[in-house]
Amino acid sequence: MACGENLIKESEEEAGIPRIISCGAIPVGAVSYMDINGYSYKRDVLFCYDLKLPESFTSNNQDGEVESFKLIPVAQVANVIRRTKFFKPNCALVITDFLFRHGYIKPEYVGYLDLLESLRSGDCS
Repeated sequence: MACGENLIKESEEEAGIPRIISCGAIPVGAVSYMDINGYSYKRDVLFCYDLKLPESFTSNNQDGEVESFKLIPVAQVANVIRRTKFFKPNCALVITDFLFRHGYIKPEYVGYLDLLESLRSGDCS
């Protein structure tokens, strides 16, 4: 299944986003990472899309895989990632990429280039 079609399918299943809305998602890049679990490595690439939802939209899980949804002001999301384990690590990578692309993480911050580089540190082959 193509990435765009998978996005539309998963948007409906995981958040109840109808196709008429999710087909407006814009592909914006990818993040890659390597996870170590015991003695095994897992390499993965997450394709990133931006989708602006209508203010009146309320997410509703359709398949039972998502525990909950919470609306957090984007300016506070970096602190949530930094100080809690609210997001799964792979989700935090996608959110961090969003924060870079939309100027919430600025080049003036200590560690900017290292963090940016780490978002694409996995093998994408």
